[in-house]
Amino acid sequence: MQAQRTDLRGLLQSVQDEMRRALSPEGGYPADFYASMHYAFGWADESLQPVEGQSGKMLRPQLCLLSCITAGGDPSRAVPAAAALELLHNFTLVHDDIQDGSSQRRHRSSMWKLIGVPLAINAGDGIFVTSHLALARLADVGVEPRLVLQALEQFDKAALLVCEGQHLDISWEDQDGDGISSVEYLGMVGRKTGALMGLSCYLGALAAGAGPTTLELYRRFGDSLGTGYQIRDDLAGVWHEEASTGKRPLEDVYKRKKSYPVVRAFEKAVGSEADNLHRIYRAGPVSEEDAFWVRDLMTRLGIHEEGRERIRGYASRAFAALDEAGASGPTAEELRRAAEGLLA
Repeated sequence: MQAQRTDLRGLLQSVQDEMRRALSPEGGYPADFYASMHYAFGWADESLQPVEGQSGKMLRPQLCLLSCITAGGDPSRAVPAAAALELLHNFTLVHDDIQDGSSQRRHRSSMWKLIGVPLAINAGDGIFVTSHLALARLADVGVEPRLVLQALEQFDKAALLVCEGQHLDISWEDQDGDGISSVEYLGMVGRKTGALMGLSCYLGALAAGAGPTTLELYRRFGDSLGTGYQIRDDLAGVWHEEASTGKRPLEDVYKRKKSYPVVRAFEKAVGSEADNLHRIYRAGPVSEEDAFWVRDLMTRLGIHEEGRERIRGYASRAFAALDEAGASGPTAEELRRAAEGLLA
């Protein structure tokens, strides 16, 4: 098993190399345009000078590569897709930070805070375009042209779902919480988070040459995993400390985001507690006292335990899809462990 982990590290380095290649075209001009994109991946400092660094956790590339191996393919054929997925993910982060007004990303200044909103939007757009160019390189590693076209189509469909989810997430911030059901919330995160993880597993299996039924099972695995992961992230935003989430405590409450615990609090609260919750979410800026009252209410309502149970349900769906796809062997076990780690 140790050898497989070493192989994965080497493959992830190949993905990093592919991303750098995509974001460093020969004669790239203007230089600060490309440097600003490098900043999003930790390859440039706040002076936009080159530094040694690595982008994020690379969760989606890992899922893509492990899905490819588990589906019986050569993972080197999935490297361009894995690079495209990480590029697409980081495009969404650049734009998310602008839309949410978040000044920090990975314990550094967000791109918009560093270079301003107009240039950050443009750099994010550049990353988005580059993700397509990276994906098209599947043809250069031996993937059949018809499969490359299929990959591009599925890539864009998933990107559109992410945009739909982001639209809902943003538009709900100014709505009273009882106007949004947990069913609607799950539909939103299925788009915003589940779609991209589903695409990651789908593209890995596609690079392996899997058939239509198997492809959809791998997508279902990733979709379920992504939705469970977002619920887990929402719970962490309320009950975990800043060191584990990268956010200030209760940031989602201060911003009145309709995360899983908030939506369920509106569904479960009654009487004076419901009245106070409505007051907090209808008023202006949320005070520290009110934010901690909201957390205490969620704790009393048992929302953390309920959320963990829902996560276990999504994990069961994910693993059932993997079983149905016939996934077995050491790499399938590694994929399962990776999934379990995301939901822990």
